[in-house]
Amino acid sequence: MKRLAIVVFVVLAAALFYRSFGSAETGTGSLTLPQPAPAVGDNAPGFRVKSVDDRVFELSDRGVYVLTFWSTLNKDSNETVSGFEDLATEYEDDGASFAVVYVNSAPSDDDVPYTMLLDSTGELVSKYNVKRVPRLFVVEDGTIEYAQDYYYEGYEKRLRGAIDEALAEEREKGRQSALREQESGS
Repeated sequence: MKRLAIVVFVVLAAALFYRSFGSAETGTGSLTLPQPAPAVGDNAPGFRVKSVDDRVFELSDRGVYVLTFWSTLNKDSNETVSGFEDLATEYEDDGASFAVVYVNSAPSDDDVPYTMLLDSTGELVSKYNVKRVPRLFVVEDGTIEYAQDYYYEGYEKRLRGAIDEALAEEREKGRQSALREQESGS
């Protein structure tokens, strides 16, 4: 019994030390982690990659993009698919480009209203400092206008507001964003 008490004490002391002096990324839960960079107001890292359907997708410094990072193995990612599909369909003709970056493997069903990207090398995860999924960004003209680290019931309403605001600003500038996709042979 005395040994058990000593082991429990040592484990608790180590956990307390770890939580007190570890880096911000060693904490767990959304209340202990700071918002990882890039965050709202930061420049969004641009990229050009092949999509799952072998087309080229480019996130540049012009246009409105909704970019999310998912894992097919993550419950929260899987639960948000239908809401995200609804939003992508709703904004399909408004000029916002929707893309999902899968961090492990992409689903075989590619009949979706957004571009599917597979980050098999971890390059995009690294650029966007994704420590956990799902993670979502709204990017307007190369600047992150909205960032979200987790999904919750009704998240679509806040996301819709962020997309509407970004598209309204694009219209005020006299240009409309466009999906930066083209056949990979071009």
